[in-house]
Amino acid sequence: MQSHPHSLPNPKTGELQQGRWYSWIFWGIVACFYLYDFFVRVTPNVILPELARDLNSTPGTIGTVMSAYLWVYAPAQLIVGWLFDRFGTKYLASSAAVICGIGCILFAIAESLGLAGVARGLIGFGSAFAFVGAIYVATVWFPPARLAIIAGITTSVGMVGEVIGQYPMARLVQSFSWQSVVMWTGYVGIGLGILMVFVIPRRPSWFSTSVATHESEEIGLFHSLGKVLANPQMWLIGFVSAVVYLPLSVLAALWGTSSLETLDGLDSEKASIAISMLAIGWLIGCPIVGFLSDRFKRRKIFLIIGCLGGGATMALLLIPDLFSFEVLLVMLLISGLLTSSQAITFAMAMEVNPRRFRATATAICNFLVMLIAAGLQVGIGWILNWRAGEHTAAAIPAVKAPSVHPMSSHVAAGIKEADTFSSLGPVDFQWALATIPILFVIALALCLFIKESHGKNLVDPDPAGDSAPAVGH
Repeated sequence: MQSHPHSLPNPKTGELQQGRWYSWIFWGIVACFYLYDFFVRVTPNVILPELARDLNSTPGTIGTVMSAYLWVYAPAQLIVGWLFDRFGTKYLASSAAVICGIGCILFAIAESLGLAGVARGLIGFGSAFAFVGAIYVATVWFPPARLAIIAGITTSVGMVGEVIGQYPMARLVQSFSWQSVVMWTGYVGIGLGILMVFVIPRRPSWFSTSVATHESEEIGLFHSLGKVLANPQMWLIGFVSAVVYLPLSVLAALWGTSSLETLDGLDSEKASIAISMLAIGWLIGCPIVGFLSDRFKRRKIFLIIGCLGGGATMALLLIPDLFSFEVLLVMLLISGLLTSSQAITFAMAMEVNPRRFRATATAICNFLVMLIAAGLQVGIGWILNWRAGEHTAAAIPAVKAPSVHPMSSHVAAGIKEADTFSSLGPVDFQWALATIPILFVIALALCLFIKESHGKNLVDPDPAGDSAPAVGH
């Protein structure tokens, strides 16, 4: 069997090569940073009641301050990709992990909303390097034909971080103070950054020569961004990617548990279990989708299936009391499995842009995903606010008691406390969440205009004839 051209040590330079056992170590440590990113991302959702008490504020105000993470994370993606393309992974990823750790420590000692917001902003900035860093290090140290399955595993690692950042985190907060837990989280981030400095090697010279030779190594940020953003395919892929991600970014992250409590009459424990099935579906589905996409050299068909399945399940979710609890669990698991096809949208973004901009394309796609998710989270809140003004509290049953689900307890608490939300009922959640299946229909139509790459870069093919790298969220 013929070896990959970069699978063996280079006798002249002594550089490490692609596809060896140590490639898994280099990728694995940055993937652990991605797990850490998901963990620190959901931490405030678990401790918002305690934050409101200790910082003498309301859950709504605390939630607004905590959103500094997302509003820093999303625009940071515009520079993160270019930085990785320009400088590689070693010092960027390690420094980002240290910044996350410092942000967690500041957050733990914060005695004011201002410092807490600054701390979350630091965490958001550092976390912005985790996903793109994990993907970029895989493009360096693995042959392109293996990257889709590796990227699928990367996404599953992130899902593990989200899962342990919810219920296990809540249990830790019950046993210790939230300040102690967050402080130790900061120490872990700093330790992870230091470890990356010693483990991850510099970007090898053979990788630099493998990218398109007509692109200058000194290419500027604005030229890099402009090159990718000027590609209409980038906008199509970014929008569809964001929509397929909505069940996870909007339901699992914010509105899902409270909506199930209202629409299906579930108690908080059952609602939290049901919503967690979305993340479990992603954890299982992402590696499978990556493997199948590589195996059959197809991208669009999996994305179309994701739009169809995601739109259908999200529409069915709006019908009150349609399913028994057991059937609801299965439906949400299937929804997670189908929408995990979002894992290949980043491969598609890279395959419609020059190989020199692989990290930039990944980061811009991630930017669009997070930006649209943040906008819809806020938009659903405004729709609920509008609906609350359409009727009186006596006309519609009030929302149930606040959920204990880590990802939505602060939302339910805020609704319970705010007079303008006291009359929300099933119809109001139907109005607000109906935007999700509508967006799935639009995304399905846009899929028809996305080019099929067949696993190859359409703009700048690999001179060696390998397929272009395939990555997932």
